[in-house]
Parts: sequence; structure tokens; C-alpha cells
Amino acid sequence: TLRMERPQIYFFLLPLSIITLILYFKMLYVLWKRRENYNTLFYKLIWTQSVFDISYVIVFFVFEIPQDWPSMYEYVLNLNNTYWVQFMYAHAYVCVIGQTMDELSALKVVLIHFTPPLFFGSYLFFGQTPSRFEFVPSLNRMTRVTNVNYVRINSMFSMITSISAALISSFCYFLIFRTLKQRPFRSWNREASILCSSFVLFLCLCALSLYFLSNGLLSIFNWKAMFALRMHYYAFSFPISLLNPWCLLLTSARMRHDVLGKCLSETSVMRLLPNRTHPTQGPSDPRGVSDRPSSSNK
Repeated sequence: TLRMERPQIYFFLLPLSIITLILYFKMLYVLWKRRENYNTLFYKLIWTQSVFDISYVIVFFVFEIPQDWPSMYEYVLNLNNTYWVQFMYAHAYVCVIGQTMDELSALKVVLIHFTPPLFFGSYLFFGQTPSRFEFVPSLNRMTRVTNVNYVRINSMFSMITSISAALISSFCYFLIFRTLKQRPFRSWNREASILCSSFVLFLCLCALSLYFLSNGLLSIFNWKAMFALRMHYYAFSFPISLLNPWCLLLTSARMRHDVLGKCLSETSVMRLLPNRTHPTQGPSDPRGVSDRPSSSNK
């Protein structure tokens, strides 16, 4: 029997995640197949970011959904005899830190993107007391239980990381808007779609910072409220994981054509979206990549 405490997961988040992952995999296939056309730092970073986005969504559903099904409690409790519980816990933090770093700068390399999250994840996996699944009577449900001291340390570290990223992003937006202020209005209009999409991700980062701040404080003052908040952690973490492919499709006409095909990308609704943007400009191709589909790709 299903404990329908979080119907939004099954009726909204799960279908949306399936559709998004299909689009994400198709987008990655396009980036690989036509890599000569998308050979810039911007698109190379999408590959590293996709590892965090896709793996987080999959691992979340594999370990989180069984906690809502009493008939699967035995399966969940048997995981306590394995390394999977601590792997899930460490993996969540690896993805959060990796996704947070993607908001900091476009001038980083793949090694830098992967090293800090994996380093902290290794500390969680090998250096902390393993987490366990337990049935908590006060919550009347199965949930993951972690040593309180480690919860506070991990929450504070994630809070500092995400807040630092948000502050740096705010400073970057200040520089961007100061530069745009000196340009004619038509340049604002041309970059509006990219600015809006990135600003949405920035708001998601701010929400994630607020979650970790609340989680850290509640771990000190109110454990029951902390568990209740953690049940809905997906509301703070999933936007960053799911919005990247949608933002890219909304802001790049060429990507819409390559991923959705000619028929879908030229529907009346799609024609309302921007027809030309410049997300591909980077050191490897100072001219950027035109969003207009070439005749060879039709």
C-alpha cells in the first residue's frame, strides 16, 4: 500500500523527470554526434553537469520511492547491511556541490568541476558514521537517520558553499547589468532569454541555500521539523537538476532543431521562442555557433 504523503512526486515530479531525462539524453547525443558544431567550453561543461543532474534524479527515485511503500520496508531495512545507504547520502552532497559549482564561473575545467564534489563525497562515504534507514515512530514512516553531528557539519558546509555561489553569482549579475546598461536596448532584447533562464537557475540556487540554512538550524533546535523538511528536499534540489535542458532548448533555436526535429521545432508555439542566441561563444570558437540549422543537418 502506498503512503500518499507526497502525491506531487508521483503525479508531477516523476512524469516530468522522465520527460526531462529523455530530452537530456537526446541533447547529449546531439552534442556528441555533432560535436564539431558544439565544440566550445559552454557545451563541454554541459557534459560534466549532466553527470550530476542525471545521476541525482535516478538515485533519488531508486532510494526515495521505497520509503513511501510499507510493503517495501523490508527491502529498505536490508540496505542497512550494505554500503548503498551511505552511498546515497554521499552522492546527494556530491551532486549538490557539483551543481552549485556550475553556477560560479564558465572559466573552469572538467577536472576542477569534478574534484571538490568527489573529495567531499569521499569524506562522507569513508570518514563518517554510516547512515541507516529506520522507522521513526514520531513521523510514522521510514526515513534515513544520520549522526546528528555529521548532519550539522554537512548542512553547514553545503550552506556555505551554496551561499558563496549565490553571492558570487550576484556579483556577476551586477557586472552583467552594468555592462548592458551601457548598450542600446536592442542588445538587452537579444540577450533577454539567456539572462532570464540563468536568473531562474540563480533563484534555485538561493532556494537551495535557504534549505541548507534551515536544515542546519533545525538539526540543532527541532529534529522532528528537520525530518519533515527533508521529506520535501526534492522541491529545492530538483529544479537545478531538471531546468538545464529546458533552459537550453528555450534559448537556442539550433538546439531545438537538433533535439526536437524540424517538425516540432517549427510549430507555432516554438516560433514564439527566441530564434537566435549566443550561448556557444567561448575560447575555442570566438565567433560562436549560429543557431540557424545548416543544410547538411537537415
